[in-house]
Amino acid sequence: MAQIAPIIPDRFTSAIPHYVSGRPRYSDRLIAKLADETKLTPSSRVLDLGCGPGSLTIPLSRYAGTTIGIDIDPEMIATAEAAAKDAGAVIDWRVGTSFDLDSALAPLDLVTIARAFHWMDREATLQRLDTLIAPAGSIALVNTELHPAPELKWHDAFEELRTGHGRFDDFYRWRKGKDWEAHQSVLLRSPFSVVETISVFEKRLTPLDEVVARALSFSANSPAALGEDGRRAYENAVRGRMLSITREGIFPEIVETVAIIARRPG
Repeated sequence: MAQIAPIIPDRFTSAIPHYVSGRPRYSDRLIAKLADETKLTPSSRVLDLGCGPGSLTIPLSRYAGTTIGIDIDPEMIATAEAAAKDAGAVIDWRVGTSFDLDSALAPLDLVTIARAFHWMDREATLQRLDTLIAPAGSIALVNTELHPAPELKWHDAFEELRTGHGRFDDFYRWRKGKDWEAHQSVLLRSPFSVVETISVFEKRLTPLDEVVARALSFSANSPAALGEDGRRAYENAVRGRMLSITREGIFPEIVETVAIIARRPG
């Protein structure tokens, strides 16, 4: 039987500054391809569900007439609002969850869910979105996948530290186990059963401070999860291990930004 993540509004609150500066940014080229593929226009209505600090919402808003960002954490929304103001983006920010999708949101031309679908009741969310998305509308699950650059292998060491220091709950362990169903499979059983993937690969050079921020950006490795002593030990371990790999403090990687696009048949 599928498990649903417990609703914890402040799950990422202590990680927000690390999330903003540490999580790999979404490729501008991928966002442009997504907007083209889903035929966004200045009259389109877009919802970014589980929007976090607006990492996808803000750049995507350039391609739509109305953009709405919803997140469970009021502090995430406040961070997104500040970032949107700095960027000159006009976005309707709301505190809520996938269980709070009001009929007034309709009709939506695109719903994006970036790094957040696993936190939701996926089947129930798709059923609800079926009542809100326009007949020709789409859902896009957006994420970044990291690949090693040939000149320096460091991701395995990073993951070893992250898993060694993380405070993982039962839901995380179940999600990483054999019974977890892939997003694509869930989509194929939903009203949005025409599924395809687009992606963009980019070579990036990631500085040490960004690697450390990334390490602290996960819910199980957030300052709140680790406590002050645990956070300090973890950060020191990450810095030490990374600098043992290269004293330059620059970490090359290949970042793939991926969008799984799902539409209704016909």
